[in-house]
Amino acid sequence: MGFDPAESDTVALFTPIPNGRVLAAVCAVNGLKGRVLETSAGAFAVLDDTSDGATEKAGEVLSGFVKDRPILALERRSGQISVTQWQAGVAVEKLAPGFALDDAPGAVVSLITGSQTMDDLAAVHPDKVFDARMGRVKAFRELRGLSKDAQRQAKEQP
Repeated sequence: MGFDPAESDTVALFTPIPNGRVLAAVCAVNGLKGRVLETSAGAFAVLDDTSDGATEKAGEVLSGFVKDRPILALERRSGQISVTQWQAGVAVEKLAPGFALDDAPGAVVSLITGSQTMDDLAAVHPDKVFDARMGRVKAFRELRGLSKDAQRQAKEQP
């Protein structure tokens, strides 16, 4: 009998941050280790820490970073999915998983339901999966470099 990802606990966050590298660096700066998938609807972080309280810590930290837009903190425990909307560092409301994931990209649904793993997606979309397991100093440097790149691109726009 092999490993069934649907039976493992999962802690994940779906954010409006469009750049997976940015979310990976923000996670790492804040001590949230894991991997990030960049999708057309935002970046999705699957965290290594699935202990009690990990979802709340991550929801508070990442929604505090995004501030003006909501994020979704998702958990799968014993095959049951729960979703909490966070905004500006505060848990706003619990959402029905089916409703919350109705418009989510297929890869996000596959990950949270356990029908695919991040390794499965990385094999198909290696340019869309980013590691958030770097040290804080390296993550800060990554954020600084990404910020400079964004500023340079903005100046080049007519």
